[in-house]
Amino acid sequence: MSVAEAGPLVTGEWLAARLEEPDLHVVHVSLDRQAYDVGHVPGAVFSDLHVDLAKPGTRPQTGAARRQYIVPTRDETAEALQRWGVASGSHVVFYDDAGQGRHAIRGYWLLRLYRFPKDRVHVLDGGLNAWQAEGRPTTAAEPATQPATTTEPLGERDPALIATAEQVLVWSREAATPGGPTRLLDVRLVDEFLGTDVRAARGGRVPGAQHRLFADFVAPDGRLRPAAEIRAILEGTGVKPDELRATYCQGGIRAALAWFSLSEIAGLTEVRNYAESWEEWGNRPDLPVER
Repeated sequence: MSVAEAGPLVTGEWLAARLEEPDLHVVHVSLDRQAYDVGHVPGAVFSDLHVDLAKPGTRPQTGAARRQYIVPTRDETAEALQRWGVASGSHVVFYDDAGQGRHAIRGYWLLRLYRFPKDRVHVLDGGLNAWQAEGRPTTAAEPATQPATTTEPLGERDPALIATAEQVLVWSREAATPGGPTRLLDVRLVDEFLGTDVRAARGGRVPGAQHRLFADFVAPDGRLRPAAEIRAILEGTGVKPDELRATYCQGGIRAALAWFSLSEIAGLTEVRNYAESWEEWGNRPDLPVER
């Protein structure tokens, strides 16, 4: 398979065979540099999740509440591409060291949100753990990356990838009606879903949401499950896959993994990532909460 023919998810074998290609850029996403400095995929640049892919701060809709996972703007995303050395026409492969892929997938989703070409952005299945388990080389040497002078042009947000609170409210009302469709999937921890683990002004869930832990979409070896297993997991919980419209969590990171599994692997393209997630919903008194 050539670089041009690769899908959203790539294997270690595929990546290892293409590390020397000049238009391929590998990005190691993490919460800190510790794992990267010990050993990373040769040629990979480092990306701090909370610098490049999720921003701290406040938003008018949620008042003084301090947030950690605000979606970067198009210009901020373009600046990250420039720092990574990603020139126009390049391919980007994200991976992480978290063991479940959710940090890498945030990078994939963010580029896709701003219309980076789908056929040129990928996620390494299983991340650094799978790469090392396959006996592939790592290095502590940081590449001498030059900032790109011309980066891939980004567009306005693609509404097919991100759900708004207003849309989620409509889907919530549909799901909460007797016999209503299964529109929303909450992929947080059970205690968050039940409202006993409170990470905003209010605890609880979006009314009508169904629950499935995000990690259920990840196989024991850290790779994402195939399409048939993903659909079976949903159906086993009483969720009708084709009725789903949005995933959510606390800050849109775990929800992005669920979105990737549902949309990019299982082909459920009507599903969006409610990226503002509980950081917005739980901090907005005008939105309903179920416990």
